[in-house]
Amino acid sequence: MKLQVALDLTNLDSAVELARRLFGNGLVDIIEVGTPLIKAYGMYSVSRMRVCCPTAPIFADLKTMDAGRIEVKLAAEHGANMVSVLAAAPLDTIREFSEEARRLGLSTVVDFIGVVNVEDRVKEVLSTVKVDYVGLHVGIDVQDARRVTAEVLIDEAESIRSRYGVGVTLAGGIDVKSSAKLRGRGVDVVVVGRAITAAEKPEEVAREIRRNLGL
Repeated sequence: MKLQVALDLTNLDSAVELARRLFGNGLVDIIEVGTPLIKAYGMYSVSRMRVCCPTAPIFADLKTMDAGRIEVKLAAEHGANMVSVLAAAPLDTIREFSEEARRLGLSTVVDFIGVVNVEDRVKEVLSTVKVDYVGLHVGIDVQDARRVTAEVLIDEAESIRSRYGVGVTLAGGIDVKSSAKLRGRGVDVVVVGRAITAAEKPEEVAREIRRNLGL
């Protein structure tokens, strides 16, 4: 199990400084350049993160919906190690995305945010395309509106991992309290955003979450 921090911020300098502190102190395993950062600053945000943390695994959360090969190539050129494509994208796009990522040595996450029938789509995607991770994700708007978090997806994540032999990432409202429920469970990457990035003392929160996860 690895801990990934989602830097869904809109101030690049703040994101870079936080990433440097978290990764430099061994408190996170993967740095996510969040979609808001990429939309605000483009691929420059990925380059800045690579310069600031040269040895870190960097996940560019592209949430690609089209032009799969082009977006993967851009992310690779700017220093990303991992990239995401939406499960709702056409299978052709997911295939193009995954093939280009594999050619360039990047890991792929198929993000299932907003997908209603996850089981059917997982089966459809994985019978067609080879990917590294299925990403189960409760988005921020859904968290805020419905008061639900990724806790509700833990069993489903374990089931997908076991049945399909694919890595699983889990994201959406995970905090110190809920992280304890993930210890020893079949999840490969636990993604934490606001619980760390909005904390008064983010390093202390990240340290406590790592401890709860058994890392």
